[in-house]
Amino acid sequence: MRLSQILYPNEILSPGMRGDFHVGMPCRDSRNVKPGDVFFCIDGATEGGLSYMREAEHAGAHAIVLEKGDMARTRGMSIPVIEVENVRESYALAWSRALGMPQKSLRLFAVTGTNGKTSVSYFLSELFRMAGYRTGLIGTVEYSDGAHSTASDYTTPPPEELYPLLLEMKEAGTNLVVMEASSHAISQARLFGLTFETGIFTNLSRDHLDYHKTWEAYRDAKAGLFRNSRNSLLNLDDDAAQYMGFAANADVYYYSGSNPNAEFFMSAIRCTASGSHYLLHTYEGECIPVEAPLIGSFNVYNSAAAIAAARLAGLPAQMLSQAAKKLTAPPGRLEKLATCTDFSVFIDYAHTPDALEKALLALRPIAKKLTVLFGAGGERDRGKRPEMGRIAEENADFVIVTSDNPRSEAPEAIISDITDGMKKENHICITDRKEAIEYAVTHAAAGEVILLAGKGHENYICDKAGKHHFSEREIVYQILKG
Repeated sequence: MRLSQILYPNEILSPGMRGDFHVGMPCRDSRNVKPGDVFFCIDGATEGGLSYMREAEHAGAHAIVLEKGDMARTRGMSIPVIEVENVRESYALAWSRALGMPQKSLRLFAVTGTNGKTSVSYFLSELFRMAGYRTGLIGTVEYSDGAHSTASDYTTPPPEELYPLLLEMKEAGTNLVVMEASSHAISQARLFGLTFETGIFTNLSRDHLDYHKTWEAYRDAKAGLFRNSRNSLLNLDDDAAQYMGFAANADVYYYSGSNPNAEFFMSAIRCTASGSHYLLHTYEGECIPVEAPLIGSFNVYNSAAAIAAARLAGLPAQMLSQAAKKLTAPPGRLEKLATCTDFSVFIDYAHTPDALEKALLALRPIAKKLTVLFGAGGERDRGKRPEMGRIAEENADFVIVTSDNPRSEAPEAIISDITDGMKKENHICITDRKEAIEYAVTHAAAGEVILLAGKGHENYICDKAGKHHFSEREIVYQILKG
């Protein structure tokens, strides 16, 4: 492969840099550089990519690619240094081109929003598969080519993982790919160069301000998806919907449970302990009866988004009505554990104020007593901690505040931030999450519902000692086993 195959001449800003030569693969981690690779100077969470140029050179890189304005720091390099307008965008394009642009053979769908990305992605992929399409899935829980799956490391993987996944899917005969699009991924240009048949917006609430710094920057990152979507399907009942619509470059469709003028309108909504029931009216005059075994009003919106996207993709209304009866929630999304007890235990990934509130409201009608156990992640947005404490005490009968991936922070300090937002006396603090779960389970009464919030599908915990195994399912079953 030659340099001109992954970096086109018109993308190179370096004066006099017009030569062409053999290169290996694009690389952004100097520890992984192989002889011949092209090293892209991309900043990490704590250090700039320029700091590792000489390591990459020593490892045998054939060229260095950096952003416009950084050339002054490259004096003394013995290999070509290439200046580009945006190094992250160039890196994504380089991976796409190096692997033959596999996305060109796939129909791509993406879901963004603070909450609901995983559920909508799962539901949409299930609908496509029930319609006979081999469908890939890329998201928080797993990466799947439609036949085989592996646990995921990212909600939206970086280009060096994303494009090999897309290539594997293409070679496996996958027809469609549904992926989650995180705000980090969009702002870091991981999806640059991809065009989505449909981009879906679920909702926007406080999250990731530790990274984006401001609400506006977070909102703008989400909106970036719709600049590269042929269809934008947006939740009209969210305050940010119109902003997303203005960002869209092509056709815009709205779905709503309150506005009958939306292209997809939900009516006769009824949520029970066994599922959700509603009618989905389409802009084409169809009425799709939906009976889905999914609890919670938020799953009305999640399933409606998936069904609407599937309808836009050409799936028949009657088929979708039948398929909705077979939809299943993703692992760790309001998942009821098989405890065989007179009380119930649910696990959910809710780790934002909005998601926690929605999970509690979904369980409230089926609980004689509602207990929630939760914490907040370390090294993340501190501002949401007291808000989550307030929401927990207002919507649950009893609250257990505990640890949740404290990372390098002291768990007790995080718990203190949470309880700063709590005014009632209906809570206790147990720092050790395993001990907290044991307390909740051993003190449960008949008819009680326990929500273990924050971990969901995760089978690990991150603390000062690093990342190690921690499965809430296993812990609950061990406690019940005695």
